[in-house]
Amino acid sequence: MTLKEELVREMENTRRDFHHLLDSVPEDFYHLPSDNPAWTVGEVLFHMSLAPRFLTADLRLLLGQAWIARIIGALLPKSLFDRLNEYFTKRWASRVMTREKLRRAYDVAHDNARRSLDKLEEDDFGKSLEYPNYDELLSGVVSVEKLYRYITIHFNAHAEQIRRIIEPGTDRPNSAK
Repeated sequence: MTLKEELVREMENTRRDFHHLLDSVPEDFYHLPSDNPAWTVGEVLFHMSLAPRFLTADLRLLLGQAWIARIIGALLPKSLFDRLNEYFTKRWASRVMTREKLRRAYDVAHDNARRSLDKLEEDDFGKSLEYPNYDELLSGVVSVEKLYRYITIHFNAHAEQIRRIIEPGTDRPNSAK
């Protein structure tokens, strides 16, 4: 199996897992705080689509515009990155707070990431770029391969946050019991 085929399988499994998670979360939980009280469960579900959504922009930087990434890393402090991430998630998530819209947001991002993957050559996967320390899961030297694996890593980290909220026996506000 080639690396590209392995990444396709991993992405498809993650997409399937996202759909299973989404189907397991009652829509009346979307407004509840996640285990990060600044974000609701619905916002975290939407945020999961950001890794595949931003992958194509990251690829452009990594494969040909590394100088822009270095400038961004030098000029954009982590605190501002975090605020922009939160703003983007909250602004866009508020528009897609139904199960079907969340599913569609993830699927569109997934399909775009898949198309980008299909265009890559095997030797592209080893190309890398130094990422700023904005996200502990995606910092330091990041290769094209790691960008694609980040989709699953990012999903798994946030899926665990959601599962802690929806599991039976978890303390939840009365409106969700």
